[in-house]
Amino acid sequence: MTARVLQTCYISAILLLILQICPGQRVKETSVPLGNALDHALRQSSLTGTNAKPFHLKVHLLESTNPPSPYQAEIEEYWVSPQQWRRTLDTPDFKQSLIVNGDQTSEQNTGDYYPLWLKSFVTGIFDSVPNADQWNKLDAKITQITLPNGQRSDACARMKFKIGSDTVSNDAFANVCFDGAGLLNFVGSPGYSMEFHDYKRFGEKMIARRYQDDPEPGTELVAKVVLLEELKKPDMTLFSIGQPTPPEERLQSIYVSQATIENAAEGQPALTWPTVQSGKTAGVLSMYVSVDRQGHVREAYPLNSDNAGLQDAARDQLLKWKLKPMVVNGVPVQAEAGLTFRFETTLTTPSHQLK
Repeated sequence: MTARVLQTCYISAILLLILQICPGQRVKETSVPLGNALDHALRQSSLTGTNAKPFHLKVHLLESTNPPSPYQAEIEEYWVSPQQWRRTLDTPDFKQSLIVNGDQTSEQNTGDYYPLWLKSFVTGIFDSVPNADQWNKLDAKITQITLPNGQRSDACARMKFKIGSDTVSNDAFANVCFDGAGLLNFVGSPGYSMEFHDYKRFGEKMIARRYQDDPEPGTELVAKVVLLEELKKPDMTLFSIGQPTPPEERLQSIYVSQATIENAAEGQPALTWPTVQSGKTAGVLSMYVSVDRQGHVREAYPLNSDNAGLQDAARDQLLKWKLKPMVVNGVPVQAEAGLTFRFETTLTTPSHQLK
């Protein structure tokens, strides 16, 4: 869970306390079905959703605390409708030109790996809640508090589930949060999380102008909208496709089970655990990994652990794994998975006891 979500939960807890100790201050508590809140937020703020108008968008992405890092990208899109759009992605190691025109698609890639961190921002900008149906199926409500001055609290909902295998599993969480205006504030689940900030009006909608993701402690990625304009007279040649790209030649990424990863990792060394200075010495630890089409683990991010001090060791070892390539219909694909491991270690002996 990101610091932003923890802060939201803390503020909501404070407001609930105010509600309890100041009943005479006309503090109002309102509960609405989660599905209604999510539908409202998406209608109001989805750039490509219902009643969307054609647009031209440019986004600049970088690691805010370390701008020269490889975490940087330029995203540009010309969008007329869900059936007609053109997107370009430009990073130091991967570039993609994607055109959709009716039932035809053109995809041109430079580089052999579509980074998971980049995919998260593309999802956040164009499909902010990709699993909206799952949230809508929950029989849940969100509670929002309105103070006497009219200020409204943020409101969140959370799903809890298991991640791992039949032999070892761990708790995992998905969260969706709304700001005081009922717009999306945060969406997060294993493999995808995004914060939405600086909403400004675009036509009849309110569109976020800044997106933020912290895939791991100390790494803050920020994408800023540098241009968003209505596409009043689109140049239709932008969407021309001379030779469509067959589905089997497009870059695909699939979600696989831990068992699939374990089978593909046969022959790789088991994870080893260093000593820890504090915390639990036995328990479970979960990571989310992304594997390229050659079978190399390219990204590994922490999910949940009984001792966070072991997450760096797990990531460093996973990034050295070479798996059997994942294949769909004879075509190599990228793969993603949530993995859970058991750990057992010891506490570091204090230096003064070694003398």
